Amino acid sequence: MGIISLVGIATFLLHILFEGIRWQMIPVYVPSLLLFIWGVYKLVIIYRIQTGAIPEAEISSPRKKLGIAVLIVTIILVGSTLLLDSILPVFQLPTPSGEYGIGTVTFELTDDNRNETFTEPSNDHRRILIKAWYPSDDVAGYAMAPYVDSIEQFSTGIQQSWGFPTIMTSHFALIRTHSYVNAPLSLDEPSYPVLIFSHGYGGLIMQDTVLMEELASNGYIVFSISHCYEAAVTSFPDGSVIYEASEEMYANISNSLQIWANDTVFLVDQLEIADNPDIPSILHDGMDLTLIGAFGHSFGGTTAEEVALTDPRIDVGISFDSPHGEKAKTLNMTKPFMLMFGPSYGNPEMNDPVYLNSTSTCYGLYINGTMHHNFADENIWSPMLRNFGLLGSIDGYRMLQILNDYVLAFFDEQLKGVDSTLLDGPSTIYPEVMFYSKNP
Repeated sequence: MGIISLVGIATFLLHILFEGIRWQMIPVYVPSLLLFIWGVYKLVIIYRIQTGAIPEAEISSPRKKLGIAVLIVTIILVGSTLLLDSILPVFQLPTPSGEYGIGTVTFELTDDNRNETFTEPSNDHRRILIKAWYPSDDVAGYAMAPYVDSIEQFSTGIQQSWGFPTIMTSHFALIRTHSYVNAPLSLDEPSYPVLIFSHGYGGLIMQDTVLMEELASNGYIVFSISHCYEAAVTSFPDGSVIYEASEEMYANISNSLQIWANDTVFLVDQLEIADNPDIPSILHDGMDLTLIGAFGHSFGGTTAEEVALTDPRIDVGISFDSPHGEKAKTLNMTKPFMLMFGPSYGNPEMNDPVYLNSTSTCYGLYINGTMHHNFADENIWSPMLRNFGLLGSIDGYRMLQILNDYVLAFFDEQLKGVDSTLLDGPSTIYPEVMFYSKNP
């Protein structure tokens, strides 16, 4: 019993040291601590008996009922922990496939030429938060980036926007990424193509971290924009936070597409300024702004379509399960584009206005077994999301692999000139993907 109690407390302490405390493990913490306390108590009793402080107790017959009760309680507690950990896991992000290490940096920009639509003061200018991932050769000695930048603000934003209690996402603080804060940009290439991502409406700047890391590891500089007041939460480096606007503030929602498109255009404007002090100096000399792709999920994909149609600096684009804006429904898409869909917004016959009106290379991918949130990291957040109808039947890690492979193949083909057999037609590797293409 003494050995078991010592092993239990040692394991508990190592768990706290290497991973940290998480509430899902409380049903195991409690018996581990009680066992240790009981073990210490028994050692004290033995010591006092051996020193003659107290008489040795008579050996009593085994109390089978008590032993059975303890066993049953232990099984219940351990089973509870296993259940909690399976439905709210400390999930692992897939390892990126590329040859580069990954650096990351977060910064904010303020557009002094635009007033904030969601606030009343006339001097409140539009702020956006940017998170960048980029290829790096030397990540040794740099801190690993957290999955979320402020767990308290993140959990509060999820509660307010999605309705899940803060305790259900508190363990996100334990999630490990493959990115390192402020690691130097790789000098293997003189510059790297630039990609700009927009989250979904009410989404999150880090919602597609798996895909961002995959692209960065394969030689892309990727920027993700948090569109303030229409993201669930935007946590700025100075500690300030902007949560999703209330329903009463959505009087301007009809203008949101233009606001998001302007955010994207403003970012490109800032990237084009030589040695711009508002852009991290790590990135100044490494961006190839002659090769720019825009992509996004849901309303973020709608934004990617909008800027691809209206800004000549955007060369290619991808939208994930996105509704279409008025321009996308009526104008010809003259640039290479990829549409990735599920049943929420997709059409398995690709009777889609963007696809039909395209005068350039266009791919249409309808992915069976998906729902709207399968096009982001939510695939692996919790199996409970499937019960809420947010995720489809497809395996979460397989869906992330599909996203990684097709998105990388498209950008490699269109921005780097690297052909991929994956884009030649339907794939035997991914039979759940209904593949359509046109090459005028």
